[in-house]
Amino acid sequence: MSIQQLLHTMCDDLPDADLNAIRKARGFSVRETASRTSFASFYTTALGVAENMAVLTPQEVVALRLLHETGEVEVTFFERLYSIGGKHGTYTQKYKPVFDEVKKNLVRRGLVIMAEVKVRAETVQLERWRFALPPEFVPCLPPLPTVENEYPGLENETALRRKLLELIGGGPAIPNDPFPIGLRHGSLYLKDSPFSLDNLGHWQTDAWQRALGAFKPSQPASFAPTDAALKLLNTRAWFSAKTLEPALAIYSFGAKIPPTEKLLKQGWELGLLARLDIDNVPYYRLASAHSPAELNIPLPVTINWAETTSKPGSVNIDLRLIPLHELDLLNTLAHLEVDKGNLYASPSLIKLGHASATQRKAPLSCWLAESIPAFGKALETVNAKWGKTLLHENLLVAQVRDLSLRVQIERELKEHLIILSENYIAFPQESRSSVEKVLKKTGFVVKTVKA
Repeated sequence: MSIQQLLHTMCDDLPDADLNAIRKARGFSVRETASRTSFASFYTTALGVAENMAVLTPQEVVALRLLHETGEVEVTFFERLYSIGGKHGTYTQKYKPVFDEVKKNLVRRGLVIMAEVKVRAETVQLERWRFALPPEFVPCLPPLPTVENEYPGLENETALRRKLLELIGGGPAIPNDPFPIGLRHGSLYLKDSPFSLDNLGHWQTDAWQRALGAFKPSQPASFAPTDAALKLLNTRAWFSAKTLEPALAIYSFGAKIPPTEKLLKQGWELGLLARLDIDNVPYYRLASAHSPAELNIPLPVTINWAETTSKPGSVNIDLRLIPLHELDLLNTLAHLEVDKGNLYASPSLIKLGHASATQRKAPLSCWLAESIPAFGKALETVNAKWGKTLLHENLLVAQVRDLSLRVQIERELKEHLIILSENYIAFPQESRSSVEKVLKKTGFVVKTVKA
Protein backbone atom coordinates (compact mmCIF):
# COMPACT_ATOMS: atom_id res chain seq x y z
CA MET A 1 0.00 0.00 0.00
CA SER A 2 1.35 3.45 -0.92
CA ILE A 3 1.91 6.14 1.71
CA GLN A 4 -0.94 8.15 0.17
CA GLN A 5 -3.28 5.18 0.53
CA LEU A 6 -2.16 4.67 4.13
CA LEU A 7 -2.89 8.34 4.83
CA HIS A 8 -6.44 8.18 3.49
CA THR A 9 -7.08 4.91 5.33
CA MET A 10 -5.87 6.50 8.58
CA CYS A 11 -8.00 9.63 8.10
CA ASP A 12 -11.09 7.52 7.37
CA ASP A 13 -10.67 5.20 10.37
CA LEU A 14 -9.01 7.44 12.99
CA PRO A 15 -10.97 7.67 16.28
CA ASP A 16 -12.14 11.17 17.21
CA ALA A 17 -9.86 11.24 20.26
CA ASP A 18 -6.77 10.65 18.09
CA LEU A 19 -7.99 13.15 15.50
CA ASN A 20 -8.39 15.83 18.15
CA ALA A 21 -4.93 15.07 19.55
CA ILE A 22 -3.36 15.49 16.10
CA ARG A 23 -5.37 18.67 15.45
CA LYS A 24 -4.14 20.19 18.70
CA ALA A 25 -0.50 19.08 18.24
CA ARG A 26 -0.23 20.34 14.67
CA GLY A 27 -2.31 23.49 15.17
CA PHE A 28 -5.09 22.70 12.70
CA SER A 29 -8.32 24.66 12.93
CA VAL A 30 -11.70 23.02 13.44
CA ARG A 31 -12.55 23.84 9.83
CA GLU A 32 -9.45 22.03 8.55
CA THR A 33 -10.47 18.83 10.35
CA ALA A 34 -14.23 19.18 9.87
CA SER A 35 -14.30 16.35 7.34
CA ARG A 36 -12.00 13.38 6.99
CA THR A 37 -11.33 14.31 3.34
CA SER A 38 -10.19 17.83 4.19
CA PHE A 39 -8.12 16.46 7.09
CA ALA A 40 -6.23 14.19 4.65
CA SER A 41 -5.49 17.20 2.44
CA PHE A 42 -4.18 19.37 5.27
CA TYR A 43 -2.24 16.59 7.05
CA THR A 44 0.77 16.69 4.69
CA THR A 45 1.17 20.47 4.87
CA ALA A 46 4.10 21.88 6.85
CA LEU A 47 1.88 23.36 9.58
CA GLY A 48 3.25 22.37 12.99
CA VAL A 49 5.64 19.72 11.66
CA ALA A 50 8.92 21.48 12.49
CA GLU A 51 7.67 22.40 15.97
CA ASN A 52 6.78 18.78 16.74
CA MET A 53 10.01 17.49 15.23
CA ALA A 54 11.97 19.84 17.50
CA VAL A 55 10.77 18.10 20.68
CA LEU A 56 11.69 14.59 19.53
CA THR A 57 14.59 12.77 21.13
CA PRO A 58 17.75 12.32 19.01
CA GLN A 59 16.94 8.61 18.74
CA GLU A 60 13.43 9.38 17.46
CA VAL A 61 14.84 11.74 14.83
CA VAL A 62 17.22 9.05 13.57
CA ALA A 63 14.46 6.44 13.58
CA LEU A 64 12.28 8.72 11.44
CA ARG A 65 15.15 9.16 8.96
CA LEU A 66 15.45 5.39 8.70
CA LEU A 67 11.65 5.07 8.42
CA HIS A 68 11.75 7.43 5.43
CA GLU A 69 14.41 5.28 3.75
CA THR A 70 12.51 2.09 4.51
CA GLY A 71 8.94 3.09 3.62
CA GLU A 72 6.01 1.19 5.10
CA VAL A 73 6.88 -0.81 8.24
CA GLU A 74 5.24 -2.94 10.92
CA VAL A 75 5.27 -2.14 14.61
CA THR A 76 8.34 -4.38 15.04
CA PHE A 77 10.41 -1.66 13.34
CA PHE A 78 10.04 0.54 16.44
CA GLU A 79 11.51 -2.04 18.80
CA ARG A 80 14.88 -0.40 18.09
CA LEU A 81 13.45 2.86 19.45
CA TYR A 82 11.23 1.74 22.31
CA SER A 83 12.79 -1.46 23.67
CA ILE A 84 10.20 -1.90 26.38
CA GLY A 85 8.47 -5.05 25.16
CA GLY A 86 9.22 -8.47 26.59
CA LYS A 87 11.40 -11.00 24.78
CA HIS A 88 8.88 -13.77 25.36
CA GLY A 89 5.14 -14.16 25.07
CA THR A 90 2.65 -13.63 22.28
CA TYR A 91 3.08 -11.06 19.53
CA THR A 92 0.66 -8.75 21.31
CA GLN A 93 2.40 -9.15 24.66
CA LYS A 94 5.78 -8.33 23.10
CA TYR A 95 4.80 -5.36 20.95
CA LYS A 96 1.75 -3.74 22.60
CA PRO A 97 3.97 -1.52 24.82
CA VAL A 98 5.97 -0.49 21.73
CA PHE A 99 2.76 0.27 19.83
CA ASP A 100 1.50 2.48 22.65
CA GLU A 101 4.73 4.53 22.63
CA VAL A 102 4.63 4.99 18.86
CA LYS A 103 1.04 6.13 18.99
CA LYS A 104 1.67 8.55 21.87
CA ASN A 105 4.97 10.07 20.73
CA LEU A 106 4.72 10.00 16.93
CA VAL A 107 1.19 9.34 15.66
CA ARG A 108 -0.75 11.66 17.98
CA ARG A 109 1.81 14.41 17.29
CA GLY A 110 0.81 14.23 13.63
CA LEU A 111 4.20 13.03 12.37
CA VAL A 112 3.73 9.36 11.50
CA ILE A 113 0.87 7.77 9.57
CA MET A 114 -0.71 4.68 11.14
CA ALA A 115 -3.34 2.52 9.42
CA GLU A 116 -4.68 -1.01 9.66
CA VAL A 117 -4.34 -3.00 6.45
CA LYS A 118 -5.94 -6.20 5.25
CA VAL A 119 -3.70 -9.26 5.07
CA ARG A 120 -4.52 -12.74 3.80
CA ALA A 121 -2.97 -14.75 6.60
CA GLU A 122 -4.65 -15.14 9.96
CA THR A 123 -3.16 -12.47 12.22
CA VAL A 124 -3.86 -10.55 15.38
CA GLN A 125 -4.83 -6.90 15.00
CA LEU A 126 -1.45 -5.60 16.13
CA GLU A 127 0.24 -7.37 13.20
CA ARG A 128 -1.99 -5.54 10.71
CA TRP A 129 -0.92 -2.01 11.62
CA ARG A 130 1.40 -0.25 9.16
CA PHE A 131 3.38 2.95 9.73
CA ALA A 132 5.05 5.45 7.40
CA LEU A 133 6.56 8.93 7.34
CA PRO A 134 5.13 11.31 4.72
CA PRO A 135 7.99 12.41 2.42
CA GLU A 136 6.76 16.00 2.75
CA PHE A 137 7.94 15.95 6.38
CA VAL A 138 11.54 14.94 5.67
CA PRO A 139 12.87 18.52 5.14
CA CYS A 140 11.64 19.34 8.66
CA LEU A 141 13.71 16.61 10.34
CA PRO A 142 16.37 18.17 12.60
CA PRO A 143 19.92 17.55 11.34
CA LEU A 144 22.14 15.06 13.09
CA PRO A 145 24.63 16.70 15.48
CA THR A 146 27.78 17.50 13.49
CA VAL A 147 30.61 20.04 13.40
CA GLU A 148 31.15 22.40 10.48
CA ASN A 149 34.81 23.08 9.71
CA GLU A 150 36.40 24.49 6.57
CA TYR A 151 39.55 22.36 6.82
CA PRO A 152 39.58 19.44 4.37
CA GLY A 153 40.96 16.95 6.87
CA LEU A 154 43.35 14.11 6.14
CA GLU A 155 42.58 11.36 3.65
CA ASN A 156 44.46 8.06 3.55
CA GLU A 157 45.44 6.09 0.44
CA THR A 158 47.86 3.71 2.13
CA ALA A 159 45.62 0.63 1.91
CA LEU A 160 44.63 1.43 -1.69
CA ARG A 161 48.26 1.71 -2.76
CA ARG A 162 49.18 -1.50 -0.98
CA LYS A 163 46.35 -3.19 -2.85
CA LEU A 164 47.74 -1.99 -6.18
CA LEU A 165 51.29 -3.00 -5.25
CA GLU A 166 50.12 -6.59 -4.78
CA LEU A 167 50.14 -6.67 -8.58
CA ILE A 168 53.93 -6.40 -8.72
CA GLY A 169 54.74 -8.64 -5.78
CA GLY A 170 53.87 -6.54 -2.75
CA GLY A 171 52.46 -8.07 0.42
CA PRO A 172 48.70 -8.36 0.98
CA ALA A 173 46.90 -5.13 1.79
CA ILE A 174 44.58 -6.92 4.25
CA PRO A 175 44.50 -10.48 5.62
CA ASN A 176 42.33 -13.13 3.95
CA ASP A 177 41.42 -10.85 1.06
CA PRO A 178 38.87 -12.48 -1.30
CA PHE A 179 39.47 -9.82 -3.99
CA PRO A 180 42.72 -10.82 -5.76
CA ILE A 181 44.23 -8.27 -8.13
CA GLY A 182 45.94 -9.49 -11.28
CA LEU A 183 46.34 -9.29 -15.03
CA ARG A 184 44.31 -11.22 -17.59
CA HIS A 185 44.97 -10.87 -21.32
CA GLY A 186 46.73 -7.57 -20.75
CA SER A 187 44.01 -6.04 -18.55
CA LEU A 188 43.97 -5.29 -14.84
CA TYR A 189 41.33 -7.26 -12.95
CA LEU A 190 40.02 -7.04 -9.42
CA LYS A 191 38.57 -10.44 -8.56
CA ASP A 192 36.44 -11.41 -11.58
CA SER A 193 35.81 -7.92 -12.98
CA PRO A 194 37.97 -5.43 -14.88
CA PHE A 195 39.57 -2.86 -12.59
CA SER A 196 37.47 0.28 -12.17
CA LEU A 197 36.88 2.97 -9.58
CA ASP A 198 33.56 1.37 -8.69
CA ASN A 199 35.13 -2.06 -8.15
CA LEU A 200 37.88 -0.49 -6.05
CA GLY A 201 35.16 1.09 -3.89
CA HIS A 202 33.51 -2.34 -3.50
CA TRP A 203 36.83 -3.72 -2.31
CA GLN A 204 37.15 -0.93 0.27
CA THR A 205 33.69 -1.49 1.76
CA ASP A 206 34.11 -5.27 1.78
CA ALA A 207 37.50 -4.92 3.48
CA TRP A 208 35.98 -2.57 6.06
CA GLN A 209 33.25 -5.04 6.91
CA ARG A 210 35.65 -7.98 7.08
CA ALA A 211 38.12 -6.13 9.28
CA LEU A 212 35.41 -5.56 11.89
CA GLY A 213 33.43 -8.76 11.47
CA ALA A 214 30.40 -6.49 11.04
CA PHE A 215 27.80 -8.46 9.10
CA LYS A 216 24.24 -7.52 8.30
CA PRO A 217 21.70 -8.30 11.02
CA SER A 218 18.67 -10.47 10.35
CA GLN A 219 16.13 -7.80 11.35
CA PRO A 220 14.34 -6.01 8.50
CA ALA A 221 15.33 -2.38 7.86
CA SER A 222 18.67 -2.86 9.63
CA PHE A 223 22.11 -2.40 8.09
CA ALA A 224 25.57 -3.68 8.82
CA PRO A 225 27.41 -1.07 10.92
CA THR A 226 29.74 -0.23 8.02
CA ASP A 227 26.81 0.27 5.62
CA ALA A 228 25.00 2.33 8.23
CA ALA A 229 28.03 4.58 8.71
CA LEU A 230 28.24 5.18 4.96
CA LYS A 231 24.57 6.18 4.95
CA LEU A 232 24.83 8.49 7.94
CA LEU A 233 28.11 10.23 7.13
CA ASN A 234 28.46 12.80 4.36
CA THR A 235 31.23 14.78 2.65
CA ARG A 236 30.36 18.14 4.24
CA ALA A 237 30.05 17.88 8.04
CA TRP A 238 32.23 16.11 10.63
CA PHE A 239 30.99 13.43 13.04
CA SER A 240 32.63 12.31 16.24
CA ALA A 241 32.29 8.75 17.47
CA LYS A 242 30.18 10.01 20.37
CA THR A 243 27.60 11.71 18.14
CA LEU A 244 27.42 8.86 15.62
CA GLU A 245 27.01 6.06 18.16
CA PRO A 246 23.26 6.56 18.93
CA ALA A 247 22.45 6.71 15.23
CA LEU A 248 24.36 3.47 14.56
CA ALA A 249 22.36 1.76 17.30
CA ILE A 250 19.16 2.62 15.41
CA TYR A 251 20.38 1.83 11.88
CA SER A 252 22.18 -1.38 12.89
CA PHE A 253 19.64 -2.65 15.41
CA GLY A 254 20.16 -6.36 15.96
CA ALA A 255 23.78 -6.38 14.74
CA LYS A 256 26.94 -6.77 16.77
CA ILE A 257 28.21 -3.18 16.64
CA PRO A 258 31.95 -2.67 17.18
CA PRO A 259 33.15 0.34 19.20
CA THR A 260 32.31 3.39 17.10
CA GLU A 261 35.80 4.90 17.33
CA LYS A 262 37.30 1.63 16.10
CA LEU A 263 34.76 1.50 13.27
CA LEU A 264 35.55 5.02 12.09
CA LYS A 265 39.32 4.65 12.44
CA GLN A 266 39.24 1.48 10.33
CA GLY A 267 37.20 3.28 7.67
CA TRP A 268 39.82 6.02 7.56
CA GLU A 269 42.68 3.53 7.28
CA LEU A 270 40.96 1.95 4.27
CA GLY A 271 40.53 5.31 2.57
CA LEU A 272 36.75 5.54 2.89
CA LEU A 273 36.72 8.35 5.44
CA ALA A 274 38.56 11.62 5.99
CA ARG A 275 39.75 12.58 9.47
CA LEU A 276 40.13 15.89 11.28
CA ASP A 277 41.31 16.28 14.89
CA ILE A 278 39.50 19.11 16.72
CA ASP A 279 40.67 19.80 20.29
CA ASN A 280 42.38 16.39 20.29
CA VAL A 281 39.11 14.63 19.39
CA PRO A 282 39.03 12.81 16.01
CA TYR A 283 36.12 13.70 13.72
CA TYR A 284 35.26 11.89 10.49
CA ARG A 285 33.33 12.34 7.28
CA LEU A 286 33.21 10.59 3.91
CA ALA A 287 36.38 10.89 1.85
CA SER A 288 36.22 12.57 -1.53
CA ALA A 289 34.76 10.30 -4.18
CA HIS A 290 37.09 8.79 -6.77
CA SER A 291 36.16 10.89 -9.79
CA PRO A 292 36.77 9.91 -13.44
CA ALA A 293 39.76 11.28 -15.31
CA GLU A 294 39.62 14.99 -16.15
CA LEU A 295 38.97 15.33 -19.89
CA ASN A 296 39.71 19.03 -20.35
CA ILE A 297 43.08 19.56 -18.66
CA PRO A 298 46.16 18.36 -20.63
CA LEU A 299 48.82 16.40 -18.80
CA PRO A 300 52.27 18.03 -18.44
CA VAL A 301 55.11 16.87 -20.65
CA THR A 302 56.66 15.04 -17.69
CA ILE A 303 54.54 13.18 -15.17
CA ASN A 304 55.96 11.57 -12.04
CA TRP A 305 54.09 8.26 -12.35
CA ALA A 306 55.09 7.26 -15.91
CA GLU A 307 58.43 7.13 -17.67
CA THR A 308 59.82 5.75 -20.90
CA THR A 309 61.99 2.65 -20.68
CA SER A 310 64.43 0.62 -22.74
CA LYS A 311 61.52 -1.66 -23.65
CA PRO A 312 60.40 -0.42 -27.08
CA GLY A 313 56.90 1.00 -27.33
CA SER A 314 56.15 0.83 -23.61
CA VAL A 315 55.99 3.05 -20.57
CA ASN A 316 56.75 2.13 -16.95
CA ILE A 317 53.87 2.88 -14.54
CA ASP A 318 54.55 3.71 -10.89
CA LEU A 319 51.64 2.25 -8.91
CA ARG A 320 52.61 4.26 -5.84
CA LEU A 321 51.88 7.56 -7.60
CA ILE A 322 49.51 7.11 -10.53
CA PRO A 323 46.14 8.77 -9.85
CA LEU A 324 43.45 6.13 -9.49
CA HIS A 325 41.28 7.64 -12.20
CA GLU A 326 44.21 7.58 -14.64
CA LEU A 327 44.85 3.91 -13.87
CA ASP A 328 41.19 3.20 -14.55
CA LEU A 329 41.45 4.92 -17.95
CA LEU A 330 44.82 3.36 -18.75
CA ASN A 331 43.26 -0.08 -18.27
CA THR A 332 40.87 0.67 -21.16
CA LEU A 333 43.57 2.02 -23.50
CA ALA A 334 46.72 -0.08 -23.14
CA HIS A 335 48.02 -3.61 -22.84
CA LEU A 336 49.44 -4.09 -19.34
CA GLU A 337 52.10 -6.56 -18.22
CA VAL A 338 54.35 -7.10 -15.23
CA ASP A 339 58.05 -7.80 -15.76
CA LYS A 340 60.63 -8.04 -12.96
CA GLY A 341 58.48 -6.21 -10.45
CA ASN A 342 57.45 -3.37 -12.75
CA LEU A 343 54.19 -2.59 -14.55
CA TYR A 344 54.48 -1.71 -18.22
CA ALA A 345 51.85 -0.30 -20.57
CA SER A 346 52.08 -0.74 -24.33
CA PRO A 347 49.67 0.10 -27.17
CA SER A 348 46.76 -2.25 -27.84
CA LEU A 349 44.87 -1.91 -31.11
CA ILE A 350 42.08 -4.05 -29.69
CA LYS A 351 41.56 -1.86 -26.61
CA LEU A 352 41.87 1.37 -28.56
CA GLY A 353 39.35 -0.02 -31.04
CA HIS A 354 36.91 -0.72 -28.20
CA ALA A 355 37.52 2.64 -26.49
CA SER A 356 35.07 5.47 -27.03
CA ALA A 357 35.99 8.60 -28.97
CA THR A 358 36.05 10.52 -25.68
CA GLN A 359 38.52 8.05 -24.15
CA ARG A 360 40.77 8.15 -27.22
CA LYS A 361 40.85 11.96 -27.02
CA ALA A 362 41.45 12.07 -23.25
CA PRO A 363 44.58 13.90 -21.97
CA LEU A 364 46.16 10.56 -20.99
CA SER A 365 45.66 9.14 -24.48
CA CYS A 366 47.16 12.28 -26.03
CA TRP A 367 50.13 12.13 -23.66
CA LEU A 368 50.80 8.49 -24.53
CA ALA A 369 50.60 9.28 -28.26
CA GLU A 370 53.03 12.20 -27.94
CA SER A 371 55.49 10.47 -25.60
CA ILE A 372 55.58 6.97 -27.11
CA PRO A 373 55.74 6.73 -30.92
CA ALA A 374 54.14 3.26 -30.90
CA PHE A 375 51.12 4.64 -29.06
CA GLY A 376 50.85 7.50 -31.53
CA LYS A 377 50.96 5.13 -34.48
CA ALA A 378 48.38 2.78 -32.94
CA LEU A 379 46.03 5.64 -32.12
CA GLU A 380 46.43 7.09 -35.61
CA THR A 381 45.59 3.69 -37.14
CA VAL A 382 42.46 3.26 -35.04
CA ASN A 383 41.23 6.79 -35.68
CA ALA A 384 41.79 6.41 -39.42
CA LYS A 385 39.86 3.15 -39.58
CA TRP A 386 37.18 4.09 -37.04
CA GLY A 387 33.73 3.21 -38.36
CA LYS A 388 35.12 1.05 -41.15
CA THR A 389 35.37 -2.72 -41.45
CA LEU A 390 38.62 -3.76 -39.80
CA LEU A 391 40.85 -6.62 -40.79
CA HIS A 392 42.31 -7.63 -37.46
CA GLU A 393 46.04 -8.13 -37.17
CA ASN A 394 48.05 -10.05 -34.58
CA LEU A 395 45.39 -12.75 -34.28
CA LEU A 396 46.14 -16.43 -33.87
CA VAL A 397 43.90 -19.18 -35.24
CA ALA A 398 43.68 -22.53 -33.46
CA GLN A 399 42.09 -25.81 -34.43
CA VAL A 400 40.41 -27.36 -31.38
CA ARG A 401 38.61 -30.64 -32.02
CA ASP A 402 38.04 -31.65 -28.41
CA LEU A 403 34.80 -30.06 -27.16
CA SER A 404 35.73 -30.10 -23.46
CA LEU A 405 39.06 -28.41 -24.24
CA ARG A 406 37.33 -25.68 -26.23
CA VAL A 407 34.94 -25.04 -23.34
CA GLN A 408 37.89 -24.58 -20.97
CA ILE A 409 39.62 -22.20 -23.40
CA GLU A 410 36.38 -20.21 -23.76
CA ARG A 411 36.16 -19.90 -19.97
CA GLU A 412 39.75 -18.71 -19.79
CA LEU A 413 39.61 -16.14 -22.62
CA LYS A 414 35.94 -15.04 -22.32
CA GLU A 415 35.41 -12.01 -24.58
CA HIS A 416 38.94 -12.33 -26.02
CA LEU A 417 37.94 -15.33 -28.13
CA ILE A 418 36.02 -15.63 -31.42
CA ILE A 419 34.54 -18.92 -32.64
CA LEU A 420 35.17 -19.22 -36.38
CA SER A 421 33.64 -22.63 -37.01
CA GLU A 422 32.97 -25.94 -35.30
CA ASN A 423 36.69 -26.70 -34.97
CA TYR A 424 38.43 -23.31 -35.23
CA ILE A 425 38.78 -20.34 -32.89
CA ALA A 426 40.71 -17.05 -33.05
CA PHE A 427 42.24 -14.99 -30.26
CA PRO A 428 44.75 -12.12 -29.84
CA GLN A 429 48.40 -13.05 -29.96
CA GLU A 430 48.80 -11.59 -26.48
CA SER A 431 46.47 -14.32 -25.14
CA ARG A 432 48.66 -17.14 -26.43
CA SER A 433 50.26 -17.81 -23.04
CA SER A 434 46.79 -18.21 -21.47
CA VAL A 435 45.79 -20.77 -24.12
CA GLU A 436 49.02 -22.71 -23.70
CA LYS A 437 48.50 -22.75 -19.95
CA VAL A 438 45.11 -24.44 -20.45
CA LEU A 439 46.62 -26.94 -22.88
CA LYS A 440 49.41 -27.94 -20.52
CA LYS A 441 47.02 -28.19 -17.59
CA THR A 442 44.74 -30.56 -19.50
CA GLY A 443 47.54 -32.65 -20.99
CA PHE A 444 47.22 -31.55 -24.61
CA VAL A 445 50.17 -30.81 -26.91
CA VAL A 446 50.58 -27.56 -28.85
CA LYS A 447 51.16 -28.04 -32.58
CA THR A 448 52.18 -24.92 -34.49
CA VAL A 449 51.64 -24.50 -38.24
CA LYS A 450 53.67 -21.73 -39.86
CA ALA A 451 52.74 -20.04 -43.13
